Amino acid sequence: MRVTILGSSGGAPSPTRETSCVLVRDGRNALLLDVGSGVRRILGDTAALEGIEHIDAVLTHFHFDHVCGLPYLQWLEIDVTIWAPGAWLYGRPSAEILAALRTPPISPSDVSGGPLQELREGTQSVSGFDLRASAQPHHWAPSAGLRVDDELAYVTDTPYESSSVELAHGVRHLLHEAWSASTAPEFADRDATAADAGRVARQADVESLTLVHLNPEIGDLTVLADDARSLFPAVAVAEDGMELT
Repeated sequence: MRVTILGSSGGAPSPTRETSCVLVRDGRNALLLDVGSGVRRILGDTAALEGIEHIDAVLTHFHFDHVCGLPYLQWLEIDVTIWAPGAWLYGRPSAEILAALRTPPISPSDVSGGPLQELREGTQSVSGFDLRASAQPHHWAPSAGLRVDDELAYVTDTPYESSSVELAHGVRHLLHEAWSASTAPEFADRDATAADAGRVARQADVESLTLVHLNPEIGDLTVLADDARSLFPAVAVAEDGMELT
């Protein structure tokens, strides 16, 4: 499995970071975890998607920084199925929630009839992967934590959740939000601090932790790395284009 971080910023892009998007590949199987502006990094990149004929795009929730790249997907010229947690976490069909982004005048063409599946709690088979989804109810709007096989967990847009520990237990790589440092928490009741990410990584006994969904207003990100390392040693700060294998 190869994991490429296409967008490591949260909220808004920065000069060097796009918003949330992660590409997961294993042979001809491919997933996109969230479809923020980071998806633009693979538009026209034939090497990134070589041999891929279908992609499943899995949304953790519907905040704009996680879905703003949906109209770009038609530029990939690859069949894409979207998985979204509307019915599960919001009690509304995902197609209804996403309709404006997938139809004119916001989308350049009508793609509302493209494949869209409802993401559900628990494990489902998606693109040949065992994808497990876990509810994260305490963000500004509910979000889903994701686990891909036993290799990767993706936890973003949530404060510390004990369920995140269970979801991520024993994985090789944990991608976890680090919106602020615990010494200066901003919205700590809605978003994770870097220490929260380190706490999940330690309790889940993962091999490595990469901090994602980074606040674009923080200039020196070493403060986040140091905050997470106070609880877990194997920490990296995500960069767009970073690969985990």
